[in-house]
Amino acid sequence: MIVMELKSPEIILKMLEGHQNIVLFGDTGCAQMCDVGGWLQLEDMEDLLVDRGKKVLAKILVEGGICDHRALKEELEKHRMELSKADAVLVQACGVATQTLTNFLPNLQSFPATDSKFLGDMPQRFHHEEKCALCGDCVLHLTGGICPITRCSKGIMNGPCGGSMDGKCERDPDTDCAWHLIYERLKELGKLENIEKIWESRDWSQAKGPHSIHHN
Repeated sequence: MIVMELKSPEIILKMLEGHQNIVLFGDTGCAQMCDVGGWLQLEDMEDLLVDRGKKVLAKILVEGGICDHRALKEELEKHRMELSKADAVLVQACGVATQTLTNFLPNLQSFPATDSKFLGDMPQRFHHEEKCALCGDCVLHLTGGICPITRCSKGIMNGPCGGSMDGKCERDPDTDCAWHLIYERLKELGKLENIEKIWESRDWSQAKGPHSIHHN
């Protein structure tokens, strides 16, 4: 999931200067999972804005995710009247969501209420761990399902670097050495020969965008 954090109230209010009638957007996907754009967070944002003299015309929670155009269109139709009176929308979801609403509502300015950080998982509530860098050339089948680009603090592809100690990264003693984890995992799988591979320089052009994928 896309991991994100809410911007500070000061930054949000600064962005919204000159805009009075606001519609809030959140979703039940990544935004809710990150506790930035679920219903409770939309209510908290409404309290903040109303307290500062602004008017919240609607709170729109899109089921699944704002990036789901079908679900978004349904909500936009339901709230067509409120949106016609708004002069801005505040998006409590990822940067993709903000750009999606910019496309669907070109007459309104869409403001991002969050900072998108990375792709990761959530081992426990309020705890997110980075797991994927969207590099465009996945090697997890060779590394035992552990990504060296995101899990290694140096992002090296021919590890370990030699600076790790007792399975911990030399740059951060609280972080596991990704290549130690990869080694142990490949040993469990009986595929230690993978770690002897001399990795070619990565073609980072595959990570550059913008990308578009079409399925027939």
